[in-house]
Amino acid sequence: MSDAQQAESPQNECWNKLYAEVNAWRGECMHHIATAEKAVTETLLALDAVKPEGAKVQLRHLIGQRLDDLAVAIGAEGPFAEAGKAAAKSLEKWREHEAFRANLCHGVVQVTMTRGGGWLMAIRNLSIRARQAETQTVVIEKAEAEAKLKHLASD
Repeated sequence: MSDAQQAESPQNECWNKLYAEVNAWRGECMHHIATAEKAVTETLLALDAVKPEGAKVQLRHLIGQRLDDLAVAIGAEGPFAEAGKAAAKSLEKWREHEAFRANLCHGVVQVTMTRGGGWLMAIRNLSIRARQAETQTVVIEKAEAEAKLKHLASD
């Protein structure tokens, strides 16, 4: 069978559709994550522009640092503690997505098809913690992935 015939085979069409679906889901998740990260950065910049005399709002580079900076600014001891009470709860809820974000953005994905035509995705991520390699594998079924996307969108 030629490469062209193989590429057009029903089996490959099925796999191509499956991978397109998984990548579309992944892209939507990353869109919601990026939107939230942009909002955090914009909030920090706005707080820095109106901070009280002598107060400090950090504006660091990495998103994890910026989440920490926002938590400090709106936390109980921060310059925006009173105004940030409701936002502090939302930020704490959003931080529950940090491990998922790292796996989604930095993990290597392997997809399999279920007997019913759905998909199952394994995300493998290798990171370094305290100078030691740390491997994490997350397995997500299509139904669970769809629920996760809704959760990301609402948070």
